[in-house]
Amino acid sequence: MTDRDQDYFLSIPWCAKLFQQGSDFLTTPAFSRQSKESTEDALFAETLKTDDTIRACLSFYRRPAPGATQIDDVHTLLSLGHGVNGYPNVCHGGIVATIMDEVMGILLTVNKKLENATIKGALVTAYLNITYLKPVVTPQAVLVTAKLREVKGQKHYIEGSVQDGCGTVLASAEALWIEARVPKEKL
Repeated sequence: MTDRDQDYFLSIPWCAKLFQQGSDFLTTPAFSRQSKESTEDALFAETLKTDDTIRACLSFYRRPAPGATQIDDVHTLLSLGHGVNGYPNVCHGGIVATIMDEVMGILLTVNKKLENATIKGALVTAYLNITYLKPVVTPQAVLVTAKLREVKGQKHYIEGSVQDGCGTVLASAEALWIEARVPKEKL
């Protein structure tokens, strides 16, 4: 997150209202929006980080209680431009799926960084099922939410949605993320 991103969303009335809920919410950088020498995350850090694609991105979540081992949901505001279109003034469905997958990844990354985190290894998407309900019109800011529905061992079941500024759900998703096993070093 940059001050530019926060300022951008604070200039949009419905987005600004989300931050007037008090100090119970923390903002977090979208780690994938930061360029890396390894080229990891290049899709979000470079290709989709332009004024014509995704101009601004800001994630936030409720402040966890002391000793918490899990954050249940993360919200991410994204400013979508015409560079993500599949049809005139409509975001490509593959981009909708990509942003849902990305916000689910942000949720898991935030959980992995908790002091008492139960997630230790890398996480990967096993499946992602999208239901497209209404066109995601561009340009506009959208709110993408990822909610941790259930954890069973290394399996993380997550639900997500994309909403417009009126609260209309434009797309929903369900996914399974797997915590990859890290091979033990031989002694």
